[in-house]
Amino acid sequence: MLAPPIYDIRKSYDENYQFGPFFSGIPPKQIPSSNQTIFLGKTVSSRVGIPAGPLLNSRWIGFYAKMGFDILTYKTVRSRYHASYPNPNCLYVPYHKTFDLEDLVHPLIGTLSYTPSSLNDITITNSFGMPSQSPEVWMQDVQKTHDLLAPGQVLVVSLVGTQQEDTDLASDFVRTAKMAREAGSDLLEVNFSCPNVKGKEGQLYQNPDASGAILKRLRKELGPNVSLIMKIGFIENPGQISALVEQTSPFLDAISAINTVSGQIINPEGHPALPGPGRERAGLCGGGIKPLSLRTIRRIRDAIRKLGKPITLIGVGGFNTVEDYPDFRDAGADFVMSATGAMWDPFLAYHVKQRTFSQDIIRKE
Repeated sequence: MLAPPIYDIRKSYDENYQFGPFFSGIPPKQIPSSNQTIFLGKTVSSRVGIPAGPLLNSRWIGFYAKMGFDILTYKTVRSRYHASYPNPNCLYVPYHKTFDLEDLVHPLIGTLSYTPSSLNDITITNSFGMPSQSPEVWMQDVQKTHDLLAPGQVLVVSLVGTQQEDTDLASDFVRTAKMAREAGSDLLEVNFSCPNVKGKEGQLYQNPDASGAILKRLRKELGPNVSLIMKIGFIENPGQISALVEQTSPFLDAISAINTVSGQIINPEGHPALPGPGRERAGLCGGGIKPLSLRTIRRIRDAIRKLGKPITLIGVGGFNTVEDYPDFRDAGADFVMSATGAMWDPFLAYHVKQRTFSQDIIRKE
């Protein structure tokens, strides 16, 4: 039987923020790395990281840094406080195969009454609405986070603009990015993808022109010394992927894909599983979305090659086990990040390094 997740999906977002991570083990001794590489100008000890989802604050990032994850993404922040959707925010989706598009046409069962037998069995919903602490809180916390990282580890701050009556969306992206810079981060993830928000900021990646315009504005305002990562969701149409990469490539350094897949979630009685209006659909994460993630990664890699631009590609979505890691690398991802897998197996990065280190010894012998 698997250990319970480090992020307790039975507790609210606020409880996990205040009291997590929920871990009673001992962090592993770090494995000497012979695989140091460069991530957006920074030396890192491995190609393994965590996206924004589970890294709620400096305590969470400090924990996962000790567990050996080397690229750590601070959960998406806003220019003002934004509450989380009510609990539950995550449910098991006990669907015993991976998803393809035709599977997502139909409602999927979401429940807490499920016991996965392996990491490959874990697919969950993700419905938070991109909550954020106030800037006064998260800026101070980001500053503290830098001191928790070991040599060979880096911090990325994820951010999103918020629709407001007194300012346009692009201006709020810029405002939030400047706050992140002031907090000491020069690696910024611009989050254009969240299927769980009601504003248009969650689906910007589906509009290449709007995405390009915001990134152009950010690049102009922030200058050349800030690395910009664009986070996107699943895209089926190769032409749309090519258009997105073409419109945004002059202004960014990396693309992170994918951020969940949208599905309709119902309870076993057939009613919406998540309370509150506008939550009939939620993001799907974990092993079930791996094929859709790999499909998008391959197509992004093809689009990058055709443009001939030096854009880094970060693979996310379905990296639950050690065996998944090479699949993402083979698909074209330069770096690979795990959220759901890392929630249930905080030793995941250590296991990947262990295998890589053993392979290096064999090669040398």
